[in-house]
Amino acid sequence: MFVPRIVQKRPKSSVDQKTRQEKRVKIIKHDIKNINSTLEEDNKKEEETIEIVTDLGEKVIENKRRESLSFEEIEKDDEEPIKEHSMQQRNALPGEPICVVCGRYGEYICDETDHDVCSIECKKIDIKLSKITPATAAPNNAPIEQQSPIYYTYPQIIAAPLLPLSFQNPTSDLLHVKLTGYFPHPEISCMTESQLFSILSRNQINCLGKHIPRPILSFAHCRLPEKIYDNLQQIEIHKPTPIQMGVIPAGLAGRDILASAATGSGKTASFLIPIIVHSFALSQYYQSGGINDSNGGPYALIIAPSRELCAQIEQHTKSLIQGLPNMKTALLIGGYPIPNQIHRLQQRIQIAIATPGRFLDIYNQCKAAHNFFANIHILVLDEVDMMFKMGFETQLMEILENLQIPLGSSHRQTLMFSATIPKNIESVASSVLRDPIKILIGGNNKLDECMKKFENLSGNNTIANNYYEMMNTNETKLNSMNNNNPILSVKQTILWVENKSKKKQLFSILNDPKYYNPPIVIFVESKLGADLLSKAIEKKWPETRIASIHGDKVQEERTQVLQAFLAGEYDIIVSTGVLSRGLNLTNVRMVVLFDMAVSVDEYIHQVGRATNKGSQGWAVTFINEDHKKLFKEFVKMLKSQPPGKVTPLPSKLLGHGYTLLKK
Repeated sequence: MFVPRIVQKRPKSSVDQKTRQEKRVKIIKHDIKNINSTLEEDNKKEEETIEIVTDLGEKVIENKRRESLSFEEIEKDDEEPIKEHSMQQRNALPGEPICVVCGRYGEYICDETDHDVCSIECKKIDIKLSKITPATAAPNNAPIEQQSPIYYTYPQIIAAPLLPLSFQNPTSDLLHVKLTGYFPHPEISCMTESQLFSILSRNQINCLGKHIPRPILSFAHCRLPEKIYDNLQQIEIHKPTPIQMGVIPAGLAGRDILASAATGSGKTASFLIPIIVHSFALSQYYQSGGINDSNGGPYALIIAPSRELCAQIEQHTKSLIQGLPNMKTALLIGGYPIPNQIHRLQQRIQIAIATPGRFLDIYNQCKAAHNFFANIHILVLDEVDMMFKMGFETQLMEILENLQIPLGSSHRQTLMFSATIPKNIESVASSVLRDPIKILIGGNNKLDECMKKFENLSGNNTIANNYYEMMNTNETKLNSMNNNNPILSVKQTILWVENKSKKKQLFSILNDPKYYNPPIVIFVESKLGADLLSKAIEKKWPETRIASIHGDKVQEERTQVLQAFLAGEYDIIVSTGVLSRGLNLTNVRMVVLFDMAVSVDEYIHQVGRATNKGSQGWAVTFINEDHKKLFKEFVKMLKSQPPGKVTPLPSKLLGHGYTLLKK
């Protein structure tokens, strides 16, 4: 029988028992940790699933809610406020949508047009641009000579812009351009041609010339002194207007310019910014070596037709140079003592603003003035056509002959601005401007016409062909320099009124609340007529705040009346042609041509006073047999206006023999 051996187990020590217990506890803890971790992961996944489902549900609800919101309501709704101005938006990256207005990153979609926009500012512009309704025109399949341009209510988009496909900037021989060294901003240089042409077309910018600098989309593209940026913000100029987009870079590049744009388009700032930048650079440059008779200011001279316009330009200049060291202006106009103005020039100011007559008075009466104006690097002639019509043509030519070319330069940079370009101005431009750039904003004429006018200026007829070949079209249209834009935002009414009934008709309009809409400008042909009509209205309605303004008023009174009118202290101003152009009367709602203008061009500018900061104004014109020589051209111009802009014309006007003349 087998008896198993009994093996006695070795008794465990207290140490072994403790170690084994610790290991067991450790294993249990590890198992518990794994279980907890698994539970946590399961809970996390469950939470994430719930969160994803919740987010999807919230997004669906949010999207439905936001679909019912307007652009402005979404702005308040977003955590990150929608950008107010295009200058706050970044440049678009490759493949990103671009703003249809300015070319920056199209971060938003306009709710009314479904276009990409970068800011509220560009959204508003896009909505305005989209509300265009074509008028009736000849069929597209009709012969070209029978086709008429298509007109739009706002804006008037007629022709594609004409620009070279690339920017070229030959080295300038002008000292002030060498000092500033203008070159296009990388954001502009990197834009594709299709982006560039799209923006220019929507802004109605047309250019002719050689080596045209690309237009800017923001003031940041100009590389201005920081103080000028601050000053622009102070006067609430945030984005360049079409005329500024084209003129500022060309001016900074030292180019001679012939430009046409409507009053109130930002034209003054378009030439002030380049001359301030250049004058400031010259001032700093000469200050470093010591100012003397050969290099002292003024460095820029602005010639304008009227005292009021000169005063307004100087005020604008002061607002832009505020805070810039060693930058001063001089206002040289009639009505003030010449010795005081000479004393001002002796202070070596940088920018002078003058009427033609007063400039020549100082230049001819004071020999020292020859030294004062020996260093004019930049000359601006503003409202050239108006100066010619006022009889300043001889004086302008005398000014141009007397001004010397400044030392260190082979020529002077000259900028000419004119609403219309008749042959006499063409002749002056061809003799004064060197290789100029022509910049036109708006209009409706054919390219061939404009090319013939200016082939002697630029000698470059290939720009348009390059563009239209690229766009695969043979149609070549370009804006006319005879720009009718000032009246696109004005409703026009023409009344046949005999001379003896004019006052009665005017009083009837002023007495009717339906038509009376101050501030009002009433244009008359004579200085005496302005005073007499003003007194008659004041006598009829003593409570009406009214004044007259004309060339016989002393300068202090004219300035006081104009400033008070702009401040809203007058309901009615009775004026001769001194208020018809140049001055920026943004508050006028209604214009009455008590006496019909002497020409259709003058009519356009008088009526254009009723713009009221871009909103639609109203103009009433009294016409009769006295104006028959204008009838044919006048009716043709009125019929070319967009639908709804001109009320039905009087039958006496339409059926008049002078209107129906074939030649």
